[in-house]
Amino acid sequence: MQSISKVLKRLFGTLPGLLIVVAAWEALIIASLSPFSGPLRPLGLAELLNLDLSDVHRVARIIMLYHSLAIPFIAALVYLILDRVPMGTSHDEESRVRRSIVVPVTAGYMLTSVGGMTFAYGGRNWIAHGAYLVGLVLVFYAGVLLAIALWPSRRWATDPARYAHLKGISLERLSFFLVAVFTLVSAAIGAAAGAFFGNGFEAFLAEDTVRQDAHTLFQLMIIAHLHIMLTLIDVMLLLLIIRTYGVKGLAHKLAVPLTLIGTIIVTLATWSVVGWEGAHKAINAGSAFLLPGAILVAIWGFAHLMRQGLEPGRVGMGQKIRALLRDPIRFGIFFELIFVNVVVTAPGVTVAFNLETYRLPAYLEVERTILVGHWHILATLSAVIVLFLIADRLGARGWVRQVAGWGLLLGSSLAFVFVQFTMFRQPGQERPWAMLLFETGIAVSLLSVALFVAVHLVRQVCLKPPQDQDG
Repeated sequence: MQSISKVLKRLFGTLPGLLIVVAAWEALIIASLSPFSGPLRPLGLAELLNLDLSDVHRVARIIMLYHSLAIPFIAALVYLILDRVPMGTSHDEESRVRRSIVVPVTAGYMLTSVGGMTFAYGGRNWIAHGAYLVGLVLVFYAGVLLAIALWPSRRWATDPARYAHLKGISLERLSFFLVAVFTLVSAAIGAAAGAFFGNGFEAFLAEDTVRQDAHTLFQLMIIAHLHIMLTLIDVMLLLLIIRTYGVKGLAHKLAVPLTLIGTIIVTLATWSVVGWEGAHKAINAGSAFLLPGAILVAIWGFAHLMRQGLEPGRVGMGQKIRALLRDPIRFGIFFELIFVNVVVTAPGVTVAFNLETYRLPAYLEVERTILVGHWHILATLSAVIVLFLIADRLGARGWVRQVAGWGLLLGSSLAFVFVQFTMFRQPGQERPWAMLLFETGIAVSLLSVALFVAVHLVRQVCLKPPQDQDG
């Protein structure tokens, strides 16, 4: 019993332990669902287990699945924020604030996933649905506590290596605070619409309403909710990268204000979709601030990696490239900030400039595929960055760092590139070769994640990691 207690303390009483548990949790959900979709569905496991995967409840299942995966993802971001951003002026205050947030967010994401997946795939047990809702409430409560702890004031002005300030207040910390508040409001918008389920609101998928002439108020609320939540997640990731790797100098002075301004514009514009037809133009204007900020951070990161990896006296191009590629995890983090423009931004702009073509009746299925793929690529790319941040925080090293890092980076890149060929096609055209390469990339990525999670779970359970900290 004492050994079990020690293991549980390592897993749930330290931030490194919490990070590997949440990564394993997400991996377990994905692994448990893989036999029921994609190339493994013909195995017939769903029929063997007598699971109801009919189209009647498909939309509701997808919504429950999204939340069962997204809430642990949010919890991982919370852990990384608690690890990197000061929450108190003393060790005791820091520990107290951490515990007050960690307990509800951890219990919340577990209840959400277990309750949501059980209700969606294990029968309509309303006790499970209640557990799902309780989990969401706990995570929201933890978010309120986090926002309070992130309150910006002049006492954080002496935060080292931070150069963007406004009247003595760190713009970086102000950005963390505003993103936390915006996320809470955005979650509340989705919850408000969901509260009317069965009473004027019916579950739907946004891609199914893209050609609808008019949307109901509840549909507009959900569309605003799902778009801004993913945007805010990505902004928080960018802020964590800036914080974790100590971006400074001109890059910090430009990237942080650009990110702050862009976030405010995009968030307010997305909320206003509910009642303003011109909101999309304002969203595009806000994005024009966010994208340069991310690119500046990526350029700073590449330069930083080359400076760190260069041996004395070695300044040739070959040496610089080797230094840049020496660490697949840190290279991958900054690479994804550029790569997102190739697989998400550029395809989105292509559709926007050719909207008349993609709105033709014959292109309905093509347009829907692009909409679904666009959203999933951005969400999965965000997950890749989070996994890299977790791997770096846990001190992944040696062959595990190289194999898992390059496997995840190359596998996900292969998938994101070749899925474009299945999205952008002529009506009725099939490209099985592209789908094969896409699925190969996904398989390589999942195997890399499984390797990383397995090794670090063993290390957390069997060894005492040097990174242990009070949770």
